Formats: sequence, structure tokens, C-alpha cells
Amino acid sequence: MAAATDPPKPVRLLVVTGGHGFDKRFFDLFASHPEWKWEHREHAPRSTSTVYSKPIARDFDVVVLYDMPKRITENEERNFLDLFRQGKGVVVLHHALCSYQTWDTFNEITGYRMRESNAGALPTFTFLHDVHFPLQKVAVDHPVLEGVPNFDVFDETYGRVYLDGGSQPLLVTNNATSMPIVAWTRTYMLSRLVMIQPGHGPQIFANEHYRRLVANAVRWVAPR
Repeated sequence: MAAATDPPKPVRLLVVTGGHGFDKRFFDLFASHPEWKWEHREHAPRSTSTVYSKPIARDFDVVVLYDMPKRITENEERNFLDLFRQGKGVVVLHHALCSYQTWDTFNEITGYRMRESNAGALPTFTFLHDVHFPLQKVAVDHPVLEGVPNFDVFDETYGRVYLDGGSQPLLVTNNATSMPIVAWTRTYMLSRLVMIQPGHGPQIFANEHYRRLVANAVRWVAPR
């Protein structure tokens, strides 16, 4: 048994990228937290899911997705889904929302659907860079929003992204170019998830309220 004075163990955090370019100042969101033991891994080649070519669930408490893969093999799928079977936390940021658009299981995990091209009843999703838009709290007492006020961001919006039922909205916006709900929580198998749509560039990475939002999300999804 650990002594009462022992410091808490650091959250073991994996940040996954690949399949989409990004400003490397993104990593500042994690480097400023000594209470996290974080690591970065990248899919290669582009649009694949090679980070999951080997089991990873036992090595990490939380996985932050900032990737945009299109393809996943049966073996990679099994290792990815092990995260949820073992109750590991997952945070899905920005362009990671565009991943695996035709993989129904990913839609069930994250609670939304979008398509880059017309597919059945879903129209092509839209995006617009360099937009000033407000973020309004709708779950004011949720731990992910602790210390986070209503605030404005300068970032990229996504439109024509459709949320399914079973999720809890956290933040909304009234910007006409954006999906109305821009941050939400969900559970899948034994895991907690947080999805956050804003997160494109250095302006928002430097925003203290956004940084607090992401940090809260990591802490909340971490296994108890």
C-alpha cells in the first residue's frame, strides 16, 4: 500500500497524429503539465493506423487523437478497440473528427457522422478557416468545464456534422458556419470520451481557456 505522502502517479498519456498536417505548437498543450507522462506517436504512411499495429492499451491511461486516418486493418482495429475494453480515456480533437468516416464502429464510439463526399443521406461536410466564433457552456457543472468560462476563439469551423443520441453537450456556438454543438462527452464500453471540434492552429493553442478545456478533458477521461 502506498504511503499517504506518496505523490500521485502521473497520467500516462499518448498523443496520436498522422494523416493531417498541423502546427507543432500543438504539443505545448501537453508539455506544460509535469503531472502527465506523455508520449507522441504518428501513423506512417499517411492515412493508415500503424500506431495500433501493436497493443497499446496497457501502456497508457489516456489517448488524445489528433490524427486523421482513413484505413484500419483488422489487427489495428482490435488493438484500438482494446482501449475501450480496458476503460482507457480518449479525447478526440479537431481534425481527428474526420477520421474513419465509413467505419460505423468509430461513429458509434464518438457519436457523430460526417462525410467528405455525399454518402446516402449525408451531404459533404464543410470547413472554414480563420473564423471568430463564440463558445457557450451548456453543462456548466461538468468537470470538463471547471474554470472554463464562455469564450471566443479564432479557429476553423466544421459544418454538416451530425451528432447521434447518447452524448452530453458541453459547448455550443451560434456561428452559422459551424456545427451547433462543438464539444461533447460520451461513454463507450468502459471508457469516457471527450470530443472537441476547435483546435486547428496556434491562436487557439495559446488560448488559456482552450488549454484549460483540453487539460480538464484529459483528467476527466483518465481511469479513476
